[in-house]
Amino acid sequence: MMKNILNTLAGLLFFSGLNAQVGIGTSNPSPSAVLELNSTNKGFLMNTVSLISISSASPLGSHTEGIWVYNTATAGTAPDNVIPGLYYNDGTKWVLMSISNDMPKIGDIKSSMTNADHNGWYLLNGRNTSTLSANARTSAISLGYPSAIPNMADRIIKGKNTSEAMAATGGTNSYSLLQANLPNLTFTGTTSTDGTHSHTYTNRGVNYWNYNAGSLATTRTVNTETRTTGSSGDHSHTFSVPSGGTNAPFSQYPKHMVVQYFIYLGK
Repeated sequence: MMKNILNTLAGLLFFSGLNAQVGIGTSNPSPSAVLELNSTNKGFLMNTVSLISISSASPLGSHTEGIWVYNTATAGTAPDNVIPGLYYNDGTKWVLMSISNDMPKIGDIKSSMTNADHNGWYLLNGRNTSTLSANARTSAISLGYPSAIPNMADRIIKGKNTSEAMAATGGTNSYSLLQANLPNLTFTGTTSTDGTHSHTYTNRGVNYWNYNAGSLATTRTVNTETRTTGSSGDHSHTFSVPSGGTNAPFSQYPKHMVVQYFIYLGK
């Protein structure tokens, strides 16, 4: 077996030395290619390695621009973590090959109509990180959530200001109109306290007349009595105006559509 391999390699080297191209599966390689593979039922198997991070050359001795490998490991800490896939080296780091510019990164957040975890996206429902997969748990811890991931239930996303902690929660779904929220307006009024004076109040009530329209009795409101306060001594009066309110809270939610929020923690 070893003899056959050596003979094959020797033949390829001899052929490449004569023609400057090597063809595997073809006797007529392209003159523009150093190596051409040709098969109708087989593919090219890239060498596989276990990378440890984007910034580390390991298991290679150093970063070498142009080297391609297929990584089989999920390792490292965001944002230098690696996932299984095809990588090339740009001379300073490993770069994951992707045909999509929208490939998610650890910590990305999206909204979706999906209700369950999928493809490395985890529902932000406040669950303990101990319930996540090993890789997702590592990513969550690297993002600063060692105990639990945030809970987005009944919340909207707010941009961080300089004094807030990432993933801090706040606000309320409703608020009450308090006295401090009212305009600073004062109603004033006084009665005269000069001299003796009296006040008259006419009470109005219901007086039933002896008249029927079918089976219904007819009523009429009339003045029933007049009352007058005593007139001795100076005195003043106060009055209050009840609002009739019940302190019911206002809803702060505008018209909206309900979705789920997910965080990408890797596959």
